[in-house]
Amino acid sequence: EYLPNGTIENMLISFGPFHNDVLKKYTRQIVEGVFYLHQNGVVHRDIKGKNVMLDFDGNIKLIDFGCAKRLKKNQNTHSMRQILKSMKGTANWMAPEVIAETGHGKKADIWSIGCTLCEMATGKPPWSSEHNHLAVLLIIANGTKPPADLPDTCPVSAQEFFRLCLTRDPVVRPSAKDLLVHPFLIS
Repeated sequence: EYLPNGTIENMLISFGPFHNDVLKKYTRQIVEGVFYLHQNGVVHRDIKGKNVMLDFDGNIKLIDFGCAKRLKKNQNTHSMRQILKSMKGTANWMAPEVIAETGHGKKADIWSIGCTLCEMATGKPPWSSEHNHLAVLLIIANGTKPPADLPDTCPVSAQEFFRLCLTRDPVVRPSAKDLLVHPFLIS
C-alpha cells in the first residue's frame, strides 16, 4: 500500500509537535491498531513515530513488523499469554521489562504508545537528550520519573493517559482495551 504522507516522525520534523486535536486523533488510532494486534495475538514491540505512517486521508497505519511476535495459544489454558524474553525494539521506546529481559508481553506496546505520545506532543523522542545507552539505564533505574513532561498546553486527560502508559509495573499498566475508554481518547 502506497502511503504518500510519510511517517509521524517525518511530520514532526517538518511541522513540529502536533496540536491537541491531532495528538488525540493519532493516539486513538495507534491504540486501535495495537488493540487489533493484541486481539489477534500479536505484540508489535517497536511502536514509535518512525513506524507509524499516514495514508491519503491522514489516517495512521502501523508498519515495520520486523520485531513483532505472534503469541502462541497455551494448549492447557487456551489463553494467548506468553512471556517474551528477547530484547526487541528501539531503546528510547522500550519498556523497562523489555530492557531488563525479565519477560514481557502486550503491555510493552502500551509503554511504547506512551513514549510515542510524548514524541508527538513534544516533537522529540523520549529521552532524546541522552545517548541510547544512558537512555536504557534511565528507563530501568528512573523510578516513576517519566522521560519528559507533556507540554502544559496538553489537556490534563492527556497527561494522565501518558502517566498510565508509563506505569512501570506491567501488571498494573493498562491494556489497549482499557486505553480506548480513557477520557483523553473519548472526550
